[in-house]
Amino acid sequence: MAKVRALVVHDELGRIISIARPAKDAKVIISSPEGHAVLETEVEEDMVYELVAGAHRVDAQAQAIVANAPESTSGSRDPQQQ
Repeated sequence: MAKVRALVVHDELGRIISIARPAKDAKVIISSPEGHAVLETEVEEDMVYELVAGAHRVDAQAQAIVANAPESTSGSRDPQQQ
């Protein structure tokens, strides 16, 4: 599958807020609200759908997209259910 240009808006924790996939020759300016940033990267075309589905997050320090770690349910309980 071909790589495509993607602009990923994310918060300080790396949670993806929105994704833009502009046309190849488009000149794009993305602004983000306070507490958010934009990562411009190239990804496989089918990965865009995974980003939308929430399967990844942004590692802001490394400026890279990483897989979400599976949430652990061991030892964590909802305090309202106790």
